[in-house]
Amino acid sequence: MAPAALPDPVDVLAFGPHPDDVELCAGGLLLKMRAAGHRCAIVDLTRGEAGSRGTAESRAKETEQASRLLGLVGRENLGLPDGGLEVTAAMTEPVVAAIRRWRPRLVVAPCTVDLHPDHEAAAQLVRRAYYLATIGKAKGGGLPAHRPDAIVHYYGHKEPEPSFVVDVSDVWAEKLAVVACYASQLGTDGAKGPETNIASPKFLQRYELRFAYWGARIGAAFGEPFLAERVIPLDDPVTALRKRDGMVR
Repeated sequence: MAPAALPDPVDVLAFGPHPDDVELCAGGLLLKMRAAGHRCAIVDLTRGEAGSRGTAESRAKETEQASRLLGLVGRENLGLPDGGLEVTAAMTEPVVAAIRRWRPRLVVAPCTVDLHPDHEAAAQLVRRAYYLATIGKAKGGGLPAHRPDAIVHYYGHKEPEPSFVVDVSDVWAEKLAVVACYASQLGTDGAKGPETNIASPKFLQRYELRFAYWGARIGAAFGEPFLAERVIPLDDPVTALRKRDGMVR
């Protein structure tokens, strides 16, 4: 692809092992960034074809609806094998190409510690690609090298102590609407299927409690935690570290 054919650069590029992972774990961040005027895009590594519920086709329709609600400027799917993600050169190269194609300032990736093998593999693939994208001679679809400002990781099944928590209280209702797009996965599409963790009747209750906990940690109603791989500079620590409602420390 010639540089002239590249899309305009984005501020935030989020990677998901499967369609719905970014929405579930970092949808609030993307909504906040969109509201702040930042351009956001998502790259899904697989089509979710190995999921216990739904099909790749139904997931694609749900993804399109969710993308509209998120206000994304772009979204693509790399078509890597669901349930078969591996940290190989062959699977790393298309991720490198995606970073070079979208030229983000911030890369958002899964956490490297997770119960799902695809999530851990995706995290390592993005982490490797994040670095290789900066090296001109590294393979990456023949595109010019690009150096993002930073990479941060959202949490799936496991939650180590985060580097920061984003207050998503003001976009929580919007985030729930985005998550609701994935009716096949939530078991709300009326189709018969196995009761998975996400399709459990109590999933949304647990889900809300999870983000309410992280919100409480920063004196907010709801928060999304993230892990950074670098020291985070604060230009205004007085404002950043202000005591919010309900905070005791």
